[in-house]
Amino acid sequence: MSKNKNSKEKKEKIVLTDSDLQKKKSRKTRIAISCFVLLLGVGVMGNWYWENSDLSNKVSTISGAKEKILGEATYVDATTEPSTESEYFSSARVDRQKARDESLEKLQKIIDSSSEGDAAKKEATEKIAKISDMINSENKIETLVTAKGVKNCLAVINENSNKVDIIVDAEELSDTVILQIKEIATGQLGCTYEDVTIIQSK
Repeated sequence: MSKNKNSKEKKEKIVLTDSDLQKKKSRKTRIAISCFVLLLGVGVMGNWYWENSDLSNKVSTISGAKEKILGEATYVDATTEPSTESEYFSSARVDRQKARDESLEKLQKIIDSSSEGDAAKKEATEKIAKISDMINSENKIETLVTAKGVKNCLAVINENSNKVDIIVDAEELSDTVILQIKEIATGQLGCTYEDVTIIQSK
C-alpha cells in the first residue's frame, strides 16, 4: 500500500511539474508576442512620423561650410533617362516581336480554319516551329554576345534561317570580339562566317 501511495504522489508531482512548465512556456510566449507587437507598433509609428515630417527631407551631412543634402541627383542618380542607343534597341525588339506575332497569328488562323486543307495546315505548323526556333536562336545569340562585354545586341535572322545580322552597341570592336560573335552565330545557326553580318550602331 505504501508503495502505491508513493508512486501516486510521484505521478502527481510529475503532472504538476509538467503543467507548471506549460504555464511558464505560455507566459514566455505571450511576453514575446507582446514585445514583438510593441516593437512593430513603434516601427510603424516611427516610419509614419519620418514620412510625414520634414526630417526625411533635411537629412544632411555637413562638410566644412557646405551642406550636402543626401538623396539629391548629384549624389544618388536613381532615375537616369535611357540613352538613345538603348531606346533604339528596345524599339527594334518591339518591332521585331510585333512582326513575329502577326505572322504567328496568321499561321494559327490557317491551322484553326476548317476550310484549309491538311497540306496548308501542315505547312503552317512547320512555319510556326521555324519561327519559334528563330526566336530561340536570336535570344541565345544576344545573350552570349552581351556576355562578351558588348553593352547591347540585337540579332535578326532571315526567313531561311541561314543568315543573321547582329547589331551591336559598341564604338569599337576588336578582332577577337568580332571572331567570338561570328563563332556564336555560326554555332547557333550552322551557317558560315560570311553569313554573319556585324553592324555597329554607333
